[in-house]
Amino acid sequence: MAVLDAVEKFAVFRVRIILLAVGIFCILFPTTFCDFIPLIVGVSMIIVGAFGVFAGFETKNYKVPEISGIGDSVVLTLLGLVIVISHNASLLLIGVIWGLLGLGKGAKEINTFIFRLLNKENFIFPLVIGILEIIFGLILILEPTEHIAFHVIILGINMVLFSIKDPAQHKKELHQIVKEVL
Repeated sequence: MAVLDAVEKFAVFRVRIILLAVGIFCILFPTTFCDFIPLIVGVSMIIVGAFGVFAGFETKNYKVPEISGIGDSVVLTLLGLVIVISHNASLLLIGVIWGLLGLGKGAKEINTFIFRLLNKENFIFPLVIGILEIIFGLILILEPTEHIAFHVIILGINMVLFSIKDPAQHKKELHQIVKEVL
């Protein structure tokens, strides 16, 4: 068991180093990174989607349709293929999808804010993050290709912060880490 723990720690360490390096690259060279976004996003979606399909069948969560993520993973894989195939034209689609995902994250943060406010817990952080996610999401939806370089910088900051975050919070599957960061 100690060997498996050591291998897992090393794998998590590698993922964190890669996230840190890519995050720094996004911050320093956002327009260069924008040229590679369709390829990076498309291939990542294909890999994460395929892994999700495999994991869904491996864990047999298809037996409970309410929790099965296999359909989502199939769609993610297919969308990744479309993005890779339509490389140049897909930046608009990526910007809009990124904006919609930001709105979804913002909505969840607002839900957390309301919950914490009503339970007299610390609520400032989810409120601020929720408002920022919604604003950034709307900006991307309104002008996806014009503002994507700015969002690459935000993505870079997110990757750097995630890579230096408490390692105990990294006890997740690799595809969950990728989904959380992106």
